This record gives sequence, C-alpha cells and structure tokens, in this order.
Amino acid sequence: MRIYLIDVEQLQDEKAGEDLQQRAGLLIDDYRRSKADQCKNAASKGSALGVGLALQLAARGYVEDVSRAANGIPIALSSEEAVRILERNGEPIKLAYSIENSGKPYLEPDQKIPAGELGIPFISISHSGKYVVLALSYYEIGIDIQQRKNINTEKISGRFFTEKEAGMIHRDPNLFFTFWARKEAWGKCEGGGLVPALQRDFSDISKGLSRFYIWSENYSPEGYALCVCEKMS
Repeated sequence: MRIYLIDVEQLQDEKAGEDLQQRAGLLIDDYRRSKADQCKNAASKGSALGVGLALQLAARGYVEDVSRAANGIPIALSSEEAVRILERNGEPIKLAYSIENSGKPYLEPDQKIPAGELGIPFISISHSGKYVVLALSYYEIGIDIQQRKNINTEKISGRFFTEKEAGMIHRDPNLFFTFWARKEAWGKCEGGGLVPALQRDFSDISKGLSRFYIWSENYSPEGYALCVCEKMS
C-alpha cells in the first residue's frame, strides 16, 4: 500500500493560488485537467488539481522514504512541493481510467505505475477541506478523509447510523467523523458506495470485518479523520 497526502490549501486560494493552479494544470493528465476546469469555485478546482498531482507523483513512483511508504505512512507534501517535484520531470504521464457506475475509478490495465512487481495497483481517492489523499494497493482499496466540523452529529447519526454507533457518538461527537470515514472507505473498497455501509456497524473495526479487511487510521492530520480499508481476499 502507498498513500499520498497533498495539502492543497495554496491551490484553493482564489487569488494567490491562480499562478500555482496554472502550473499544476500543465502537470496533470487530460482527464484530471478537464475535471478541474469544470469546477465552479477555487476550492473545488484546487482539490481536483491536487488529485491530478497525486496521481502523477504515483505514476512516477515518487517516494520520500521507501521504508515509511511501505508501512503505509503517507507521503505528505504541500501542493507547491508537488508542483516543483513534477516540474523537474518533464511532460505529464498520460493516464487512462475506467469509472464504474458507483464512481469507483480504476486505471486501465496498460498503465505503468511503478509501485512494485505484482502488476497495476488499485487506487482510491478522497478529498476534504484542505487535503487530497490517494491510496494505491495490490488489493481492492478504499480511502476516505473527513474534516472534523461543527455540525449536529447527534441528529445525523441518529438518522443514518446504527443504534450502537449513534449511542457512542452521543457520548463523543468526534466519533461521528471517524465512523463516517470508515463507512466511506469500506464502501469505496467494496465498490458499492456509502449506502450499503450505512447499514453496517463500524463502531469496532477489530471485530466482524477483520477476517477480510485490513484497516489503517493511524495517520490522520490534525482536525481530520483518515481511514484506509484493504480487502485481502
């Protein structure tokens, strides 16, 4: 597994980020550039460009520390750092995707992501607030990041989460974002999205699902919940 974590706050700045957005747009593949161009505000465009940057870093096999990356520790960069790294490497690598009806992306089989010797890894993408995350794996994978916000967690969890989850969130509202990230990560891993995940209890991921999945949520940035789910079957 390999995880890229890009801080896109600079790219999301409507005025100060304009130059960086233009530079980033020249460094990503056509599909991701098109998605960024369709965004209606600077925040969304910055996130879309950040996804493209993360994919280009992955396509080039960029790793700061091989041992840390191999252990699932995110490769963390600012968008400015990502742009500078890619500007030293010439033209962007052309990437081709297939998108399932659920929205789950796959790289086409002929894509050459230098992440090891077992073939093309699966990918998963998420963004929230000022962060974009990309996970790659030899197995089906899902990743999700959620910015912790001041919202009515009790009302939402009472409507959409299981009774056990809602009770725990009542005692600790921060668990709302942890459980939400788990549900999103599992839904992306399975390919069915969030709806099936809402019907399952993710209050304790050490039980029940542990025979089939490996979970990681140890490297969340401050103020965020980050979860990765790999299906090992």
